[in-house]
This record gives sequence, structure tokens and C-alpha cells, in this order.
Amino acid sequence: MHIFTAADRTYILGLAALLKSVDLNVSQSGEQPVKISIVSTRIEPHKKEQLQNCCKYKIDWQELQSNYDQLLSISGSKLPYVKLEPQKYTKETERLIWLDSDTIVLGSLEPLWNLYFPTLPIAAAANFWGNLNNYQDRNPYFNSGVLVYNMKLWEEEQLSEKLLQNARTHVWGDRDQGALNSVLVGRWKQLDQIWNNHKTDDMSSKVMHFMSRPKPWESTAPNPLWLDMLSQTPFKDELKKIPNNFKGLSSFHLKYKRLDRWLSEPILKFKSYLKQPKR
Repeated sequence: MHIFTAADRTYILGLAALLKSVDLNVSQSGEQPVKISIVSTRIEPHKKEQLQNCCKYKIDWQELQSNYDQLLSISGSKLPYVKLEPQKYTKETERLIWLDSDTIVLGSLEPLWNLYFPTLPIAAAANFWGNLNNYQDRNPYFNSGVLVYNMKLWEEEQLSEKLLQNARTHVWGDRDQGALNSVLVGRWKQLDQIWNNHKTDDMSSKVMHFMSRPKPWESTAPNPLWLDMLSQTPFKDELKKIPNNFKGLSSFHLKYKRLDRWLSEPILKFKSYLKQPKR
């Protein structure tokens, strides 16, 4: 099994909890060989060592490559765009599972790894909020937080090149997710919501996704399941710092970032309209 993710230093605690959850839950039998590829930026070597100690599986670290300069990033991070180039960072040729670094694994991923979808390039769960670029669009729209790649078809159709071109041509408010849904419209296998669940109190989840802010490491009352994962890592001492991390100016910064996105969306939508993006 090959798992793919990405993070920068602001997501280290999220990545630590994810890695521990993979360590504990990814394989039902415990005998499934697992490889983890992580694309990172601004994570110091000693932090990488600590992150490796979160998980018994070997981590293959990859640095973010600088070919995303022309792509939109409201938050300043270009890391989400690595999802568009899975082969570049993993060299995988058959099957690959992407997990956002604000997820935790609560059940075996073997059903995803063994999923059969030979004529479709990707499998994903529906996005709870629909199409963030067009709220009138009622067609199925998937969330890119958990993806299962059919790498053979991905390479045959040269999808990375098509996706990057789409992302450069159009202005998608949800970045990689907009490009993926635009290029792969009608060509994805829908997963049950338990594989990418935004309901963080739903115990049926196989993969829990903390989509909204504050993230658990930004919250004064982090999700108990997430806390349990982090408490079993070398970053457990960071727990006592969480309640104070986002008070005062930091709290204002979080609120400003949400306001900044709200103010920027009309501009982004207008640019998208001018460029006539299609999905």
C-alpha cells in the first residue's frame, strides 16, 4: 500500500496525528506492507526525524518542486497542487492513496487499496458543500482530501499535464479541487462518505477530515480522537501549548484569513467568469 500526502511546518501536528493513525489503523491484518511519500516545505530535519518516529512505516520525503508559480493560492501554500502530479513525487505506476494532512485514519484502508475501477482515473467522496466555484451547479462534485488514483490510466491519459494546464488557465477558488473536478467531470468513482467524513463526531468514519477552521491544533478544544492520536507521538508535549497558541493576535489572524477569503472570492469569481471556466 502506498500513501501520499503533503505538509509544511504549519501542519506538523496534523501530520504527526495522521502518521500515528496510519500506524495504528491502516492495515487490518497488520501484515500489509506500507510505503509513505510526503511532499514537504519548510520542515526542519529534526522535525522530520520526530515525524518518522510517529510511524513504523518508512517515510520517503520529497521536497516541493517550483513549477506552481502561476497557480492561485489564497493561503500562500502551493502544496495542494502536488495532488495533480502524483507520479512525479511517488514514481507509483499502479495504485496510490492520497490523504490530506488534516485527516486521521480510523479504519483499515485495504478496501480502498483493493478497490476496482479500471476505466476511471480516480475515486473520491462527494464534497459536502458541492461546487465552491458555482453554487448553482448540482452535478456531483468531489472533495480532494482523500483520493485513490488509478495510476496506470493516469499516466496513459497524461492527466497531470492536462490538470496543470487547466489550473493555469482558470481561476479556481478551491485550487487543485477545481482543476480535478473540471478535467475529471463524470470520470470518478464515488466513495462512501465514511472515507472522507467532515462530521468529526461520526464514529462510523474510516477517514475523518477536519475540513473547517480552526484545525484541531488551532483549537482550544481539539477533537478527542485527534488528540488521542497526537498524544501517542513525540509531539505530545505540544498538547499543553494548544490552548494558548491561537489567542490574541493569532486569533485575529485566523479571523482575518477567513475574512480575506470572503472578500477575495467575488474577485476570483469575476476572473473565472471572464475566463469562462468549464467543468
